[in-house]
Amino acid sequence: MTALADAVERDPLGTELVKVSLAAWPRLPNLVADYMGPYEWLLESRKQVVKLGELHTGAQALATRAETAGDAYVAVQARAIATQIEVAADPKVYGYIELVERLLACRFEPPDNDELEALEDEVTGLARQLGNSGVDPVRDHERRGLIHGEEKWDAALDAYRAGRRWALQEFPIAFREELDIARTPDPITSQHLMWREPDRMVFEVNVGVPRMPSTIKYEVAHNIYPGDYLHMAILSQRTYAQEGRLAACIKLKNAPENVIAEGIEELAPFRLEPDHGPEDELAWKLEWLRRGACLTAAVRRRQRGEPRADVLLHLERMGHMDQDRAGQELNRIEHPLWGTYQYTYWLGRHLVRESDRRSGAGVSGAEYLGWLYGDLHVPETYLAAAPASVSARTT
Repeated sequence: MTALADAVERDPLGTELVKVSLAAWPRLPNLVADYMGPYEWLLESRKQVVKLGELHTGAQALATRAETAGDAYVAVQARAIATQIEVAADPKVYGYIELVERLLACRFEPPDNDELEALEDEVTGLARQLGNSGVDPVRDHERRGLIHGEEKWDAALDAYRAGRRWALQEFPIAFREELDIARTPDPITSQHLMWREPDRMVFEVNVGVPRMPSTIKYEVAHNIYPGDYLHMAILSQRTYAQEGRLAACIKLKNAPENVIAEGIEELAPFRLEPDHGPEDELAWKLEWLRRGACLTAAVRRRQRGEPRADVLLHLERMGHMDQDRAGQELNRIEHPLWGTYQYTYWLGRHLVRESDRRSGAGVSGAEYLGWLYGDLHVPETYLAAAPASVSARTT
């Protein structure tokens, strides 16, 4: 028996989740982010023409079987697929908050106003400390520090090299780097990680989108080390390839798995460089504040139906954004599915930050990081499912 046949026999629910996802992908182009599983499965899925109604029935049935079998991860992922099929049929079938809860298998809690105010006070105070003034010292600081072109490319490569050194020397779980770095003209991104068929990951940099050097470090850590790429490498190379957990070979979007994945990525620059200066602290916390601005904007626009102009002004003021970035963020918010994704950053950061805190001195150890990066997480049970040495520390 081959290793794949053995894995299929041992993990039939994971196998079905992967195959249902691949079958739905042509009809739901935003469903799959990365696929590192058997290439023949991907090719086979393209030969099939399955109606969305049949896929919906299959996803719901898989969720029920997985729940009965005690596989909570497959159950919630399958329900997210069913929900995305429902939204494809009728983008207005659910209100914003209900859709967030259905897709991400969690309870929606709005950002705490005290936390948002504390982030605002912190970034504004840091901007003034760094010599900025005026009505919006944060915007003034960012405008003066923006770089682009070859300067941005060099800064991104420097940040990548620093992260790679950390990952190879400090990260306690072995992995192989199978990553390309390229440029992209995509106007909606500054930097992002993309899957390329059949099994390659590419980190792309748009040198035409200006960013501060500290923000570039944030984006690179978020996307590569110790963020998205490292997480996907551990899942595909260890959890899937070595341990035979087939569900780990595919990454869905707008699904429960994204909550902890984005939490890992939001904290990535702090994990990489815990001892950093005020410029980095300002840039990284500003991105957190902007997540809060986008999430509250999504509630205002999608749940309450507030006018677009009012929400744009909210993004500009609370997120310290220029008009172009605020408009870009609002376009994402108004997308039937991408607007719900905003919640993954906020909830994920809080959950992973809490598990980091509970892990204490073990935060950089193999037991904790092996679980954090290598397990298949469900948001509602994430903290309770942590290793005993972590879950026991609740205070």
